Amino acid sequence: MWRRRRPPGLALESGERVLAHATTPDGPAVATDRRLLFPTADGTAAVAWDDVDRATWSGEEGLLVVVETPPLGARRREHRLRIDDGRTFLDVVREQVNASIVISRYLPIEPGRGVQVIGRRRPDQTLRWVVRPDAGLDVDAPGTRQRIAAAVAEVRAEVD
Repeated sequence: MWRRRRPPGLALESGERVLAHATTPDGPAVATDRRLLFPTADGTAAVAWDDVDRATWSGEEGLLVVVETPPLGARRREHRLRIDDGRTFLDVVREQVNASIVISRYLPIEPGRGVQVIGRRRPDQTLRWVVRPDAGLDVDAPGTRQRIAAAVAEVRAEVD
């Protein structure tokens, strides 16, 4: 199921290393030190680790579910990969996702609601700032985006 060698025909970036790969009905799913690659109807999708919000394994269904982190106010994209035995592959995926998290803080924005501010390490070593608002927080309400920006600046100051 999982091997460190590169599957045939896979194009990697210079210096990119394969950590694990698994077989799907449509071709290999590959975890590298920079991203997750998997087959789609249009070819191959690539999701950088700092873009993965979470990955879960459903053993009963044989599905690895990968959810991308959306931009503030947008809907999440979900990818469902059928893999015979994805537990080991999932371990590598989770390890890479967790390794990309540099800092994570929850800050209130309004009474009873707030945001999770997460600094994620990109492959080029810069930080990407992700904001996860609580359910019911209207990010488009007057003043809310400014309070969110202030929350990001506060957390950012902890690592700058």
